[in-house]
Amino acid sequence: MIRIKCKEDCVGCGACYDICPKSAIFFVTDEEGFWYPKIDANKCVDCGLCDKVCPVINSEELNETNIDQPIVLSAYNSNPEVRFISTTGGIYSALAEKMLEQGGYIGGAVWTDDFQAKHIVSNKREDLIRLRGSKYFQSDSTGLYKQIKGLLIKGEKILVCGCPCQMAALRAFLQKGYENLIIVDFICCSINSPKVFKEYIKSLETEYGSKVIDYHPKNKEYGGWHNFAFKAIFADGQIYVKRRTEDDFTHCFIGSHVAARPSCFECHYKSVPRVADITIADFWGIEKVNSEMDSPYGTSAVLLNNEKGRHFFNLLGDKVVTNNQTIEEVKAGNANLFKSIHELNLDRDKFYYLLNTNGFEAAMKYSRSFDSKPSTLERIKCLIKKVLQK
Repeated sequence: MIRIKCKEDCVGCGACYDICPKSAIFFVTDEEGFWYPKIDANKCVDCGLCDKVCPVINSEELNETNIDQPIVLSAYNSNPEVRFISTTGGIYSALAEKMLEQGGYIGGAVWTDDFQAKHIVSNKREDLIRLRGSKYFQSDSTGLYKQIKGLLIKGEKILVCGCPCQMAALRAFLQKGYENLIIVDFICCSINSPKVFKEYIKSLETEYGSKVIDYHPKNKEYGGWHNFAFKAIFADGQIYVKRRTEDDFTHCFIGSHVAARPSCFECHYKSVPRVADITIADFWGIEKVNSEMDSPYGTSAVLLNNEKGRHFFNLLGDKVVTNNQTIEEVKAGNANLFKSIHELNLDRDKFYYLLNTNGFEAAMKYSRSFDSKPSTLERIKCLIKKVLQK
């Protein structure tokens, strides 16, 4: 029976929900907007399957999935239109298009009607548009694992992309390798609170007096990939655009880290070799090591982690432009390849109290007060709190 003693021990992947033969597991969402599994003791037969699929409990074994050092590339989609509308270099799109050409299925996170995120699997080309691009907060992946296993057993080919912990959970759920499955992950900073994002959208709608009908993170219309912007379009035609951490949600994400799930501060998947067959990421700093591969529309780092990943990527041919790089060159601009995000200086409980009582703007005002160096008193208070929580 899975027991979550502290929040750092659960990544919210949902694999335990999918594996339970008695439907004894349900989820409770906390005050931060993250879901955690609970057990219905009246249904549980203590079979232990939930423990077997947990990517935290089994991280040591799962991190040994690939034993070879990866082949490392800089790469981008040779179609500039695809690259422009993608989050980075359009590599997921190239991989997904190849899988669809082979009659297979593609999987990943899509926007829901209320601007939350849900993992799906589809063999429809039109769904690639929905799957393209990062969502930057935690997706609901319940049901994904059962669906993928069912398709694999039928002999279908699948390419699926998700956070490293989600893809580790998939491997644990399947319990064995499948030649007809390509697993793609990405270099992850953290998975962020769906509640924070929902309140962020609500605050934009209040400020602009209109409903958000489209949202595009890391938009390249306003300064390209290096100076990415976050863009929202409203029902009345108004447009919101802010670059990088000028945008409030992005500040919560890569500024203060206050939106990150607690498990992200002690991530079990900051390592090489990776759990996935293929790893993709922004190749931050490519202009310093290979200026010819520096595209204003985005350049990706690609890690081909095993022979299956290398073979499938090579099938892309002229759909991608590539060049050999080193893992050290990727690491220079992607510290989260090997280490978790740093601990917070601000009082996390206070941020979420303000979010839940006074709204997003009040919480952000508090968060941005820590853009300057926190006082010695604040640092001591936060340190004491962390010690007491251990």
